[in-house]
Amino acid sequence: MIRVSDYITEHLENIGCEAVFLLSGGGMMHLLDSVSRKKKLKYYCNHHEQCSGMAADSYARISGNIGVCYATSGPGGTNTLTAVVGAYQDSSSVLFITGQSKLSQTIEGSGLSGLRQFGTFEVDVIPGMKPYTKYAAMVKSAQDIRYHLEKALYLAKEGRPGPVFLDIPLDIQGAQIDPRQLRKFDADAEGFIKKEIEKKSDIETAFAYLTKAKRPIILAGHGIRIAGAVDLMLVLAEKMKIPVLSTCFGKDVIEYEHPLFVGHPGMKGDRAGNFAIQTADVILSVGCSMHVTTTGYEMDEFAPKAIKIIIDPDEWVLKREQIKATLKIQMDCRKFLEATLKIAESSDYHSPVNWQKKCVSWKKDFVVYQEPHKVESNQINFYNFSSTLDQLAVSSDIVVTDAGSAFYVVGQAFRVKKGQRVINSGSLGAMGFALPAATGAAVAAPQSRVLCITGDGSLQTNLHELAVFHRNKLNVKIFIINNDGYVCIRNTQNNFFKGHLAGTSADSGVFIPNLQKTAENFEIPFFKVSAFSLLEETLKKVLATPGPVFCEIITPRFQEIIPSVSSIRLENGAMKSKPLHDMFPFMDEEKLNEALEISD
Repeated sequence: MIRVSDYITEHLENIGCEAVFLLSGGGMMHLLDSVSRKKKLKYYCNHHEQCSGMAADSYARISGNIGVCYATSGPGGTNTLTAVVGAYQDSSSVLFITGQSKLSQTIEGSGLSGLRQFGTFEVDVIPGMKPYTKYAAMVKSAQDIRYHLEKALYLAKEGRPGPVFLDIPLDIQGAQIDPRQLRKFDADAEGFIKKEIEKKSDIETAFAYLTKAKRPIILAGHGIRIAGAVDLMLVLAEKMKIPVLSTCFGKDVIEYEHPLFVGHPGMKGDRAGNFAIQTADVILSVGCSMHVTTTGYEMDEFAPKAIKIIIDPDEWVLKREQIKATLKIQMDCRKFLEATLKIAESSDYHSPVNWQKKCVSWKKDFVVYQEPHKVESNQINFYNFSSTLDQLAVSSDIVVTDAGSAFYVVGQAFRVKKGQRVINSGSLGAMGFALPAATGAAVAAPQSRVLCITGDGSLQTNLHELAVFHRNKLNVKIFIINNDGYVCIRNTQNNFFKGHLAGTSADSGVFIPNLQKTAENFEIPFFKVSAFSLLEETLKKVLATPGPVFCEIITPRFQEIIPSVSSIRLENGAMKSKPLHDMFPFMDEEKLNEALEISD
C-alpha cells in the first residue's frame, strides 16, 4: 500500500521530472510531505503561487519535460491563475496540483452547485481553470488518481501543449492505495488517438507555391520550437535558400548571424523583417499564430500581394478569417517539415539570388541599434545596454525578459547566438514574469547562465522572488532597467494625453524603493551603472561574479521603443495604424519606396 501523495511523486520521478515549484500550505500537507522525502525530485519554495506556476512554465520550456507547480487550497489555487493562463497561451506543458478541503467539505462533494463555500478557505477552483487548461478535474476518489494523473500528463503534451490542473482533497491525498488495483487512462479508448487525415496533396501544393515564388519567405514562430522542429526548419531553408523571419516570441529558432535570417516582422519588430514580409510573394508560416503583434492591427494590409500558407496544429487558429490565407494546413509542424523535406530532396529550387541579396541588404542597412534613439551625452539607452549585453553573452546563456520595454527592446534588437534560448511571457505579457521564469530556467539548466532582464516597475510585482535566487544560489544575473517606473504606458500617455501622467512615475504616484538597499536585503551582490562609458566594464564584472547578481541600469525616463508601427486617433475616436513597412521614425517617402523596390 502507498499514500496517494507518494504515488504522485513517484510517478513524476519515473517520467524524469526533477523539480516541483511550490508555496507550502495546510491544504497540500501530504503533497508537500511526499515531495520533501524524495532525492531525485527536488522542491523549490517560491513566495507566491503565481511565481511557482511561472517557474514551472519556464522549467518546462528549457527542460522539455513537464513543469510542476504545487499550491494549497483557496487563495493558493486562485493565485496560480495568471500562470495557468500564461502557460495556456504560450503552449507550455505544466501540471498544476492544488490541495483542497476534505471531499465531504467541498462544494463539489456537497452536490450543491449554488453554494459559495463549504470547507475552510475552500474555493471550487476547477470551473475557473477549465477555460485555460487542456484538462482540469477534482480527484474525488483515491482509486482514480492514476487515471487523472496519466490523463493530465498525456494531454499536457498531446497536440498543441498546454497546462493541466488537478485539485486533490486532503483526505484523498492521504489515502492508502494499492497501485496494482488502480484504473489507468487509455487515450485510444477515449478517442484521443485519431487517424491522421492525409495531407500529402496539401503539402505538395504548398511546395509547388514555394518553387514558383520569386520572393519566398519562411515565417518561423514559437510553434517550431514547441514541435521540436527547429533543425528541420533550418535544413529546409538552407536546402531551398529561402530567407527566414522569426517572430519576437520565436526569436531563438534561428540565430541572428545565420546568412538566411532577415529580421522580425511586427508592430515592434524591425524594418528589415517588415520590408521582407510586405514584399514577399509567397509566405510559408510555420508555427506562427498570426497574432496582431506580428501582422499589425490593419490585417488587410499585411503582405497584401503574397500567397500565404499557414501551418498550425491548432484548428482554432486556422479558423480565424482576419488573415486571408491561400492555403491552411492543420498539422504538426514537425511532420509538415519532414514531409516537405522529402519532396525537396528531388528539387533543385533555390530562391532567386536577387531576392536573397535584397534581404541581406535590408538586414545590413536597417539595424535596430542604428535607429535615432534619443540619448544625452554618456547616458545609457536601453538599446545600448542590449547591444553591449548581446556581444558579451555566450552561446549557452538563457535570456529571460519581463513584459513592457524589456520584452520589446530585447525582442526586436537582441542578437541571438546559436544555442541561446530566449524566454518571455510572449502572449500574456505578464509583468513580473522574469524573476520566477529565471528561477525555472536556472533549475532546468544549472550549467547555463541566466540573463534576467526586467524593469524597475515590473520588478516590484514579484520582488520577493529574489529570495529564491539567494536561497538556491542560482546563477542568475538580474539586470534592472531603471526608467522611473513604467516607460511604455508613460510614452502612451505622452502621445495620446498631451503629457498628462498618471500612475507611471515617481511624480505621478509610483514609489520605487532604493534598489541597492533591496539587493542588500536579499544578500545579493549589487552593481549600478549610469554612464555609457562604464557600461561594458560593469557588465563584464556582473557576468563574471558567481551566483545571483543584481545590476541596476539607469536609462532615460522617456525611452522610445523604435522602430515601431504607430497609430493615430481619428476624429471619431477610432484608432488607425500604419502598414507594417511604414514604421516610426518615418522614412522619407522617396527613400522608403527606394528601399522597397525589388528587381525580380
